[in-house]
Amino acid sequence: MNLFGKIQLLFCGLLVCSLLFLSCGQKRKSSSTVELLPNGKRLLDTYDSSFYIYYKHVVGSDTLLDGGITCYGEDDSMRYFYLRKGNKMQLLNQSSIYASPWSIGVVEEEFQNFFLVRLDNGNSRPGFYQVFNKSDGSNRMGEGRWGISINYWKDSLFLLSHNPVATNKPDSLVLWNIVTGRQYKSPLPSGLPDDIDFEITAISQHEYRVSFTSIMGNEFELEKRYRR
Repeated sequence: MNLFGKIQLLFCGLLVCSLLFLSCGQKRKSSSTVELLPNGKRLLDTYDSSFYIYYKHVVGSDTLLDGGITCYGEDDSMRYFYLRKGNKMQLLNQSSIYASPWSIGVVEEEFQNFFLVRLDNGNSRPGFYQVFNKSDGSNRMGEGRWGISINYWKDSLFLLSHNPVATNKPDSLVLWNIVTGRQYKSPLPSGLPDDIDFEITAISQHEYRVSFTSIMGNEFELEKRYRR
C-alpha cells in the first residue's frame, strides 16, 4: 500500500472514531435524568440567564418558613411559577418559555402569612409586585392584580396600585395595607404623560407621598401628598 493509501486509511479510521465518540456523548446526554414536578412539568431550578444582559442571572426554588416551596416548571412552550405544598401545586403565574423566569416572579420578602413577589420584565422597564397567601397561594389583592411600588410603616407592608378602568388608562391610585387589607383610593393628577412611573416616597400615620416621573426622558417630575 502506498503512502497516500495509508494516509487515506488513517483519516477514515479517525473519522469513524470521532462519529462513535459523538454518538456516545449524545446518548449519555439524552439519558440524563430530568426531575419532574408532581404535575409532570419539568423542574426549572437554577436558571442562568447571564447571556441576556437585561435579566437577572439566577432563579431557583425557595423554601418558605412554613415549609411551602416556591418553584418553577416548564414544558416545551411555557414556564410556570408555583407554590408547592407537598404534591399539591398552586399556579401563581405563567409566561412563554422565551421570557425570563423573572417575568413571572421571584420571592422578594417573606412575612408571617404571605410573601411578596417581584416581577421584572427587563429592558429597563419598571418592576411589578404581587402578594400571595402562604396557605393557598391566592393573590392577596385579588386574582391578576399587581402593584407598582412598595413601602413600609411600622410592621405593615404598603403597596401602591392603579385603579383599573375600562379604557386601560388609570384614573386613580390605590394604597393597600397588605396586613390589614384596608385600601385608600386617591385621584391621579391631571396632565400626566403616558410613560409615567409611580413610587411611594414616604409614608406616615396620616399621609403618604407619591412621586410621578417620566420613564422615557420627557423630564416630567411631580410629587404629591395624599391623606390616608
